[in-house]
Amino acid sequence: MGPNPTTSLLLLAVAAWVAVTVTASAAASCVDPDRFFDNISWVEQQPAPHQLFCPLDEASRLLLQAPSSQLQWRKNCQALTSNKSSRVSSTLWSNGTAFLTFQTLEAGDAGNYTCTLYLSGEQNASFTVRISMADSPCSRAPEFLSPAGEQVLEPQLGDQLLLNCTVRVSYDQRYNACDSIIQWLKDGQQIPRDSQDTSSGLDWFNNDASEKFLSSLLQVNVTEYSDYGHYSCLVRNATAGFTLHRPGTASHIAGVIAAFIVVLILVLAVLLWVKCRLDVKLWYRNTYGDYEMYDGKTYDAYVSYTNTAHDRKFVNFILKPHLENRYSYKLHLNDTDILPASEPSAELLMNVSRCRRLIVVLSKSYLEQDWCANNFREGFWRLMELSHKPIFIMYENQYREMGHPATLLLKEHKRDITLLLWNSKSMTPSSEFWKELVLVMPRSVTYSSTMADPQTLLQDDKDPMLTLDPDYLDCRADPDPEGDLGIRVPIYKGPPPRVSALPCADLPSATPMAELRPSEIDISDLGSRSYAARTDFYCLVTDEDV
Repeated sequence: MGPNPTTSLLLLAVAAWVAVTVTASAAASCVDPDRFFDNISWVEQQPAPHQLFCPLDEASRLLLQAPSSQLQWRKNCQALTSNKSSRVSSTLWSNGTAFLTFQTLEAGDAGNYTCTLYLSGEQNASFTVRISMADSPCSRAPEFLSPAGEQVLEPQLGDQLLLNCTVRVSYDQRYNACDSIIQWLKDGQQIPRDSQDTSSGLDWFNNDASEKFLSSLLQVNVTEYSDYGHYSCLVRNATAGFTLHRPGTASHIAGVIAAFIVVLILVLAVLLWVKCRLDVKLWYRNTYGDYEMYDGKTYDAYVSYTNTAHDRKFVNFILKPHLENRYSYKLHLNDTDILPASEPSAELLMNVSRCRRLIVVLSKSYLEQDWCANNFREGFWRLMELSHKPIFIMYENQYREMGHPATLLLKEHKRDITLLLWNSKSMTPSSEFWKELVLVMPRSVTYSSTMADPQTLLQDDKDPMLTLDPDYLDCRADPDPEGDLGIRVPIYKGPPPRVSALPCADLPSATPMAELRPSEIDISDLGSRSYAARTDFYCLVTDEDV
């Protein structure tokens, strides 16, 4: 029967424990507990090279001077090889002083270093020093209790200041090698002891002596402008300080920059509003404004002007084409006196009631009418009764030179009316004149189709006058524009009518040529139709007229 596996494992474990115990006993046999010393080294604080002395007593030092004596070093009870060329070397002086020299002290050098004295080959005494690597208390940053941060003071000339610097630092009373003192600096330069600024120091410990408190007071006599500046206290390469400013000279750069940015933003906002206010208003009106539809009105505006060459060109070739073609407005034009005998006629009342706006081209010729020359104020109030906030258009050159009482009356009632000035810059479609005019006009209705008149499409009107490019009419030019070839009839594209070879007198049912006329087309309502899509109505405008 073979051995039990469990018994074999148990025997192996016992053997391993015995071997570890024997090894530990052998390793500890070189250490004399009565001659054991502890040493803590801080790598960043030790100067190179570092020396570790053998702590021999007086008797052992005398024996070491004998010729038959010998000193041997061990690390963790293992023989330590040392020579002058290695990083660790052993030195023995004639007076019995022995030490190890470390060219550089590293973290792996921690351990038990035992120096053993042999006389005639026999061990006499052993001394052990344990080197432990630990974090140096000097590497920990100090904590400033006063001042907690950078302080700014504004003393007057002749004042005396007492600057307090209190610091808490780490401390170990057994292994303290840090030189923790407070040094005062002014503008980065150390303040000499013999200067007029005097300082006094004080230090104390906490209950378990694990922390040390340092305090220093600096008295500053502000007698000159050179005494202003930055005062700081220095402890272990850490600083905290005070800044002394002259009264009224504190830095306000951040506030000035912020104020400048705010002013710049306001200026840009004002400029954008001045330049783009009309575009913004138009966009808002065209996006969120209400349509003035189904109010019983036939026209968008009633235009009153005088029948003079200048006013006719302005209304028929500039105002009407632009509003009707570009914005699809429908205008009713009137070049007669709208207030004969200062009283509105029935026709005027009816026509104005069918229009949503009233536009008056108030030129110099217009003001020469009887009701304007005799009593413009009364006529003005009549117009205010006819239409809410009427629109007056004046030529800027006439407006500047005109001394008519009408200009003063219009200025007095600017809030109740809309006064627009026409000048040389108003010719462009993007000028402020057109934007202001469209802004006070009703919101126009746009149609997706532009192939024909919107009214024709909505009412299914087949009138050839309102149909673009009718296919049943021959639209060729007149073959004889200088003379009349006789009575003509519309030339249809279809086949010509039958012509009999017999004389007309033989045909009792023949119809005279003069009677061969097409059925008349009803054009009574042409004035109420929209010609927004018909751009060919204004082809008579020449470059000279514009």
